[in-house]
Amino acid sequence: MMNSTIENLVEKGMDLAGDQTVTDLRVGLGYTAAEVSNKDVGLAYTFRNDISRTCTAVKQAGGITGRTAKELIEWMRTDDLLSSSIGLATLNALLQPYFPKSLGSDFLPLLELGPDDRVGMVGFFAPLIQSIRRRCGELLIFERQTNKAKGLVGPEEIRFRIPDCTVVILSATTLINKTFDEIVKYVGRAREVVLLGPSAPLLPDAFEKTPVTYLGGVRMIDREKSLKIVSEGGGTQRLMKSGSVEKMVVSSKK
Repeated sequence: MMNSTIENLVEKGMDLAGDQTVTDLRVGLGYTAAEVSNKDVGLAYTFRNDISRTCTAVKQAGGITGRTAKELIEWMRTDDLLSSSIGLATLNALLQPYFPKSLGSDFLPLLELGPDDRVGMVGFFAPLIQSIRRRCGELLIFERQTNKAKGLVGPEEIRFRIPDCTVVILSATTLINKTFDEIVKYVGRAREVVLLGPSAPLLPDAFEKTPVTYLGGVRMIDREKSLKIVSEGGGTQRLMKSGSVEKMVVSSKK
């Protein structure tokens, strides 16, 4: 069965693409960046540890720029992680002029966490961990590298432990590796679900059939600087410190 959220994103991206092409593409070690005809740039995470071990990571390299945005958006459907990242980065570039009203750069105050809250975090958002732990009763972090003493549990535990979480913070990389729809099936009593990270497409309509209540992504501020940082292997921290992107949170509540 086709991933329904990915299909929603692809369909809505097609409506926005028009006749735009991809004019620049950088597949960096931290992020993939795509620039489209109107000079907007979008980002998506690069799964560098899960790609080909050969010297050619992208088989179409040398023949991607100049292709239509519509063609590359369709790559979001593939299970190939790099192609999926390229597709999502293209979509995020197209979305830049259409972002909804921002609720600010910090989503944590919106969650109103308290001692009765159990927070489930899918993906390791290191800068947030201490702040969240101070505000809630329990934080469970679902990661491949487990460490129960630090609250890190394996992804195989998601189906059993996410249903009891009152708040869920979910990495947008789950759209790239096609685990998003499977994970949100297990969201039970959570009052808030945040899809988070520079990969997050700030397109609330695409998530209307999911439990996601907030989307936390980035707006591109300096395209040239961001492209350079991606090319040189920079990640979230470097992009933020450089001022080339800014965080923004939007509501996807119905």
